[in-house]
Amino acid sequence: MWGRSNIGKTVEELTDHLRLVDHVRALQDGQKEIAEAIRAVNNRLTSIEAEFRVLKAETQRDALREVQHAVQGVQGSVHDELTRMATRLVVLEQALRREAVRQQASPAAGPRPPAAPSRPDGSR
Repeated sequence: MWGRSNIGKTVEELTDHLRLVDHVRALQDGQKEIAEAIRAVNNRLTSIEAEFRVLKAETQRDALREVQHAVQGVQGSVHDELTRMATRLVVLEQALRREAVRQQASPAAGPRPPAAPSRPDGSR
């Protein structure tokens, strides 16, 4: 028969078993919460990665614009310098042509002798 001590042990074992079941359920709930938190962190990391890709693309675009602006500035400077040099070349060519025409117009005069160098006291 069932004695009080047997009933007490059975109740104690049943109580321990129910506690274990509660603990297992709590652990399962905790695992579910951890899995949900990991999914949330993973989603946030994926979002951050996408934001970094966008930021990287925008930074590269901005850098490219700055480089393009600098190159255009250099191109403009080179163009201006080439234009100025071409203008000076045209002026020099015109001066040389005038000089050549002058020399052809007066062949009898011949080349002029160089002028005597001036002395420091002003006399020749």
